[in-house]
Amino acid sequence: MVYLVAYDLESPNDTPVDYERVIGAIKGSFNTWCHLQKSVWMVESALKASEIRDFLKSYLYSKDMLFVAKLDGNWASWGIGDERNKWLKNQPF
Repeated sequence: MVYLVAYDLESPNDTPVDYERVIGAIKGSFNTWCHLQKSVWMVESALKASEIRDFLKSYLYSKDMLFVAKLDGNWASWGIGDERNKWLKNQPF
């Protein structure tokens, strides 16, 4: 299953080190991922959305925001580039 993961890190915990902590958790925990936008990722996982949320919460602070949603294959894009579109087209929705 493919999930959309979006987050916002709130000041004062929005430094490059804070972003690298979250990015490292995503890259290190999901074998298949795509960095779509600054704080938007897509990951392939057998976990439920709530399990992904609970895992990533341990890398966030209480004022940060996180959204996780399962994608069903009904998507469209514009301006995200060939590499990201190719990644999406090759996913098992």
